[in-house]
Amino acid sequence: MRVDAVIVGGGISGLVAARRLKSAGVGVLLIEKSNRFGGVVVTDHDDGFLVEGGPDSFVAGKAHVLELAGELGLADEVIPVRPDAGGAYVWWQGRLHPLPGGFLLMVPSQLGPLLGSSLLSWRGKARVLADLVLPRHGTGGDDESLESFVTRRLGREALDRIAEPLVAGIHAAEPATMSVRASFPRFVEMERKHRSLILAARAASRVAASGLSHFASLRNGMGRLITALSDGLEPEEVRTGVAVDSVAEDGEGGYRVITADGNQIKARAVILATPSRVTSGLLSDLEPEAGRLVGGIEQVATAAVTLAYRTGDLPPLSGTGFVVPAAARRRVIGVSYLSMKWERRVPDPSFTLLRVFVGGPRDQDLARAGEDRVRAVAIEELEALVGIDARPVRSWAHVWEEGLHKYTVGHVERSARIESVLAARPGLALAGAALYGVGLNECIASGRRAAESVSASVLGSPAATPSASGGGD
Repeated sequence: MRVDAVIVGGGISGLVAARRLKSAGVGVLLIEKSNRFGGVVVTDHDDGFLVEGGPDSFVAGKAHVLELAGELGLADEVIPVRPDAGGAYVWWQGRLHPLPGGFLLMVPSQLGPLLGSSLLSWRGKARVLADLVLPRHGTGGDDESLESFVTRRLGREALDRIAEPLVAGIHAAEPATMSVRASFPRFVEMERKHRSLILAARAASRVAASGLSHFASLRNGMGRLITALSDGLEPEEVRTGVAVDSVAEDGEGGYRVITADGNQIKARAVILATPSRVTSGLLSDLEPEAGRLVGGIEQVATAAVTLAYRTGDLPPLSGTGFVVPAAARRRVIGVSYLSMKWERRVPDPSFTLLRVFVGGPRDQDLARAGEDRVRAVAIEELEALVGIDARPVRSWAHVWEEGLHKYTVGHVERSARIESVLAARPGLALAGAALYGVGLNECIASGRRAAESVSASVLGSPAATPSASGGGD
């Protein structure tokens, strides 16, 4: 079999790459080892409950998801956090503390809410305010850990009680090893440009808002993106339920892709939109150095348990949920009050839907212990943390053995070296969360970049932007 381009991996990055190539007239074959598309993006509709197995939202301030939703005819399905939902909380020293208003993730843009917060001590608040007078650190070109960056600018309390718990569910690396340049380049740039993070956050808060909250979702779940993308592919353009065993040169200026069932596909271009472990194996013979470097990007297990309760059985709950600092030594990373945060998540108001996150870098053993165990721990922790002693009426557990990639210090340089090595291989590109970001926006961007790169090799010109007129091409 011969085709212009093979995309290995049917997560959102691979699907976006396939759509972009197809729109440019490139013949594609998308190969996915499982029997469904989407990777960790999965939405279940079960008796009126909307359950997300992976991400339940995206950052609205970044354009890629919103642009894709528009291209797919889903712009009218984008929804903000409920306006009456309230804010997030932090569980600390036995009770819930409101996260101070006006925070740009871990940086305050307003001083009043910070000074009035019960979450930090007066010593901790004073240390945060020291950011206003501290000098900038060098030129911003050197990488450092999240721990170093936050403690240098805002102090240890801000790291332990605000920054670490807020980022734990997004990035799997520990603060001591997490690359701030790879994970939060915006904050590095804020220091470089404004010197003070607080002054930078205040400037950002004055920029005209888009009308959406910081986070947004889709009315019928994030899986709508996957359905719309996959519907745009013809049956002959996809193969599911089969893994790719190897990728090699074919001796004719292209590549030979061999699947686990013995089929060989010759292609002028290949995109690997796979997790780091799989990508490393597929590159090991073709480009050993790149394979070794990609293999050094560690993956960690994550798990989420969604629980449906009868609303009348619950104690009063406020806000959109809460996070739990690692220093609190609990088994929960955070809890999202899904039906209080998003509309249309439950059949009717007599039910409340909560989502509990466990595992990650804090507790790999728990994340790998199986669905029954993570479900039991989630229920136990809700009772201990917020006094929920009722039993859920329904539960759903989603365990991802290799759910997140860790961006450790030096990740930016490692990624640049991988790209440099692969630049000598026209028609070969990487996409996905391993290199340039774990969020949906970043994964979509990586799929687009990979498509443009290989399209230039196959057609001599980059892939065009698809029409925004509706559903799949």
